[in-house]
Amino acid sequence: MSLLDAVRTSRGTVRLPAPLQRATRAAALRGMVPQPVWRRLQPTGCWTVHAPDGSAFRYEAAQRDIMARWVVWTDLRDWEESTQPVLFDLARSARCFLDIGAFSGIYTLLACQANPRLRALAFEPNPATLPMLRRNLELNGLCDRVTVVEKALSDAPGRARLTIPYDTTAASLNDEPAAVDSVEVEVTTADEIAGDLPVDLVKIDVEGFEPHILRGMSGLLTTRRPALVAECLDGPALERLRATAAEFGYRTVRHLGRGGAVPAGEGFTPPPYYANFLFTHGG
Repeated sequence: MSLLDAVRTSRGTVRLPAPLQRATRAAALRGMVPQPVWRRLQPTGCWTVHAPDGSAFRYEAAQRDIMARWVVWTDLRDWEESTQPVLFDLARSARCFLDIGAFSGIYTLLACQANPRLRALAFEPNPATLPMLRRNLELNGLCDRVTVVEKALSDAPGRARLTIPYDTTAASLNDEPAAVDSVEVEVTTADEIAGDLPVDLVKIDVEGFEPHILRGMSGLLTTRRPALVAECLDGPALERLRATAAEFGYRTVRHLGRGGAVPAGEGFTPPPYYANFLFTHGG
């Protein structure tokens, strides 16, 4: 078996046969496969990966799951490595977790791994992604603890078009000219779905639509005051979300970067690859 047996996909990535995938992972974990190489290799199948505390869980990599390259080849060591431990620690004492933009469920899996009593709602409107999410919940025996909500969230209920890129990781209610597909989805609010739940922790990754979602969870934010972990890809996106969060009393913002959770004042610009922020009430 050699690289000659690899299958090149239409997007320039390479899918390896199973035996070669296992060898590649072993080499990558020893630092013998450079990142520019493993980022072009698409893993498939079921793998064991590890949470920040070293505990193991299962993850199934699908063909269009680009994130799986970071999950599998580096065992989560090179994927949002500054965000994982923060969310993991917050989940230890949380009662209910909202994973908004759950994709394949990696943060839902981590939160449930951190706390065996935690309940979660995984919001994922992309029909191309839902099988991956449900499969990962099934692999880890979490179907009774996690409710999958096949709807998009915003500040008002209705219907909207979800734009979907090839790799399915960045589906958005925003208009995306580069999208290769779109689908009409049902839209609701977090207050409508989870307003009566003891939500202590929320993760939001919805490609710039975060302020709309916060306005649709105003009840939760003012009564439950959950910790918020959200992605802001640039300075303007951060300032928009900062302003919206402040409307509900969230005035403490920390950047989850290479140096850990550090204060992010006005004018802060996220560096490449470290675009997650922790918003907490007060301050």
